[in-house]
Amino acid sequence: MDITLDVLKTDVMNGNQVYTIELTRALLRYFPEHQYNALLYLNKKQQAQKTFGSNQKLRYLNILPHNNLVGKSLKPLVSRVVNLAIHSVARHSDIYHCTNPNRFPLGISNGIVTLHDLIALRSEAWVSAGSQEFYRKNIFRILKEAKIVLTVSEFTRQDAIRHFPACEEKLIVTPLAAAPIFRKTVVNRSFLAGYGIPDTKKPYLLYVGELQPRKNIGSLLCAFDVLPPRLRNELQVIIVGSAKSPENREHFRAAVQAMKHRDQVFHLVNVPVEDLVLLYSAAHAFVYLSFYEGFGLPVLEAMSCGCPVLTADNSSLKEIAGNAAITVDPSDTDAVRDCLIRLLTENTLQENLKKLGMIRSAEYKWEETARKTVEGYRLAIERT
Repeated sequence: MDITLDVLKTDVMNGNQVYTIELTRALLRYFPEHQYNALLYLNKKQQAQKTFGSNQKLRYLNILPHNNLVGKSLKPLVSRVVNLAIHSVARHSDIYHCTNPNRFPLGISNGIVTLHDLIALRSEAWVSAGSQEFYRKNIFRILKEAKIVLTVSEFTRQDAIRHFPACEEKLIVTPLAAAPIFRKTVVNRSFLAGYGIPDTKKPYLLYVGELQPRKNIGSLLCAFDVLPPRLRNELQVIIVGSAKSPENREHFRAAVQAMKHRDQVFHLVNVPVEDLVLLYSAAHAFVYLSFYEGFGLPVLEAMSCGCPVLTADNSSLKEIAGNAAITVDPSDTDAVRDCLIRLLTENTLQENLKKLGMIRSAEYKWEETARKTVEGYRLAIERT
């Protein structure tokens, strides 16, 4: 098969981009009998080559102009050029795999799309207005036109069936996995000093992810604030991530400013993945209290590094956590506090979670993700 994936760029590591990169790597490694094309923005070939290396089975198609290349008035023209280029590439491929619905080129006959979540169809205040508008206008047509729809969790599959029952036969679950670099590592904690953390020996709670209201970082901060002083005084919080908008940045800043003990909260940005492994490995616990996820990859990353996990009892997080994490109502600050107290005081619980987490994370493999994805490709060709 000749397969094109819309990689676009490899220098921004959000959740969707991690998926695209790790899937491409797994396809090249485990299914080298196929030819792959990485569709890229014009100036992103060199970075992509660093990411994927030299491989005869991977062509770099760095042909797409970026919308930001020109002024606002010319963006519609650039968008039309991009659309024409994508359609041309799709016509010369057996499969065109769109790894994010936001970029699905309507009108192609051999498209596959990965559906990460249907957050935008919800009505809560933490849903992005821009995403709501796009999904409510376009998502049904995208799922209808796609030959196969890959979902990243069983939860997302069931969510799609609930909203779009006519698409059920197209849905294939392809769970994600932690990248191989995430593994338990012996850590010299002195590296923390390089991030401005003065007490490198002090235990810490860790959050990794985007700064936005849906991630509910405020619940962790509030729970930390009301811990018994004997525990809180021996603890700190490290938040790793950035906000995509000024509004979300201000939302996070306000949550920190509202704390009584904000001097023990440290915010890190631009952390390389090698240091992320160290942060997970040295953390007392990883806390991920999102209101809604389509998968929740940081949970598996933490588990892979032997870090105990406290996460929300909702959406895909409950599915991914299994029996290997403590789950809690993320909106109940008292319950979150009580769970933190258990993690901080019950050594047996912490050790059990470390062991169970590593077992659980090992059940998720990119090889399996790639295998199920290739099954989807073959089924799509049968239906073309």
